This record gives sequence, structure tokens and C-alpha cells, in this order.
Amino acid sequence: MQPPGNSPHVIDLNTWFSEQLDAQHPDLQYSEQLWDRRAAEVSSFTVSADDLALQTVQQRLQLAGSRVLEISFGGGRHLLEFARHGARISGVEISANMIAHTRDKLRQLGPLSQDSELIQSAWENIDLAQLGWEQAFDLVFLYMSPAISSTAMLRKVLRASRGHVYLALYCDRSDSLLGELQDEFGLERRSVGSKGADDVYQLFNLLYQWGYFPELRFEERSKTSAHPPAYLLERYASWLWREQADDTRREQLHAALERRTDNELVSTRSRDIVGHLLLDTRLRSSLRR
Repeated sequence: MQPPGNSPHVIDLNTWFSEQLDAQHPDLQYSEQLWDRRAAEVSSFTVSADDLALQTVQQRLQLAGSRVLEISFGGGRHLLEFARHGARISGVEISANMIAHTRDKLRQLGPLSQDSELIQSAWENIDLAQLGWEQAFDLVFLYMSPAISSTAMLRKVLRASRGHVYLALYCDRSDSLLGELQDEFGLERRSVGSKGADDVYQLFNLLYQWGYFPELRFEERSKTSAHPPAYLLERYASWLWREQADDTRREQLHAALERRTDNELVSTRSRDIVGHLLLDTRLRSSLRR
């Protein structure tokens, strides 16, 4: 979404971008249930050798001995990499099932994870002062996290950092299987999820208006993948119907996925554009504090 054009009125950009972000109204109960259902799937995700987020963090920050907070860490794929590189890790995750999977993986790291601190909570409910997290972390890391649901939640992220903040968000997504299923179930064709490039630009502009100097880059990723129907069920149910994905619709979806199997796998082609935003909270304009 762009600021209104051809307007005779002067636009306060700080107010405008703030209003766009504050217009979100997350359903935290639904989010907890969704990610509990998808925990087994998400916990199988791994970090590739060419992961742009991890590479960038390693270039900008000495992880060994650093304190790192990941918000919405999911199955823990990045959190584990930070621990492997010697960081003292903390994490916030709304899903108890995600935390259980992550703790299992951390136990396998042994001494590397002994200082880990994982908290089950929505970011909206975290009290930084109570936890001793005010300006406590050298890096606050968010990877595809829905936690920045308002300007207050973004400011909370900034207050937790004494150094860097890293945000990665999907800007554009397409999935061939999703399109086929939308047609089959008579649903409107729409992209995966509700996020778009506007969300990244809103954050970039807000941070700049607040006096920070964020860096922004984009990454395109395309792949063909194949998985069993059971592995894909909750992912596509949430994409198709969100909170309306009841048992009947799940049964219908499972049958539709079964019809598409080849050697017990369902294939899809996907294309993602990811926005990567990095800032050093210590670099800030003296005129816009």
C-alpha cells in the first residue's frame, strides 16, 4: 500500500506508516493452535549452507559470546545455528509443540546449549523489564515472524537490542499446488499468506522516520519439492481456509492431496521473494530521537 497521492493535505509519514502497522489485529489463540498443529512439519526445516540470514549475521556480528534473542523461533533451525557458533541463546515462541521440538534438538548439542532460555509466549505478552531483557541482546532476530503486529511491538524489539536487529519477511510468494487446490475448492486465487512487500517497506520507513538507518535487500528463491500428503496437510489447510479449516475440510483436502500423489509424494513448484532488513540500533540520527 502506498501513501495516498494527489492529496492537497500534507501527509505525516510517521503517522501514516504507524497506522498501517497498527491496523493489524492478530488472533493469538488461532496462531498458537495453528503452529502447534504445524510443529512437526516446521521442526523438519533446516538451515542451508547458503542461508542469507545466517551468512549476514556472521559477517556483521561475532556470535561467540554474544547474547541472541530469536522471536518466533519455530522449530529452532536458526536458534541452533547461533548456539553452534557459541552464542548464548534466548527464544520466544507461542507454540508449546515447537518449543518441545527445539528443546529436543538443543539437548543433542550438549554443553553448547546449556545457557539457553526458551519461553512460551506471544511476543505481545512479553514483559522486557520483568525478564531483564531491556537492551540485553547483541542481536534480536526475527525470521518470518508475525510478532511485529504493531508499532508497540516493533519498539519492544528495539528496546530488547543493544546492537543489531535482523528481520526477514516474505514479500511475494507463489505456489503451483496452492493454485490448483484453490481452483478445485472454488476459492479465490490469492497468494500464500497475507504478507507482502508493503510490510517490509512499512518497517523500513518507520525505522527511518524514527532516526535509524536500516539496510534492506531482497532475495529470490525458487524450488520444486515433493512430500507425503500428511506432511502437507496442515500447511495447505491454513493457506486455504485459515481458522475455518475444520475436520471436514481437512478430510477433503487430504483426499485432494492423495489424488495428486506420485510414488506417495505430492509435488509443487514455489517462488518466494524475501526481504532482509538489518539495522544497528546504535546508529541513529541525533535529530530524530
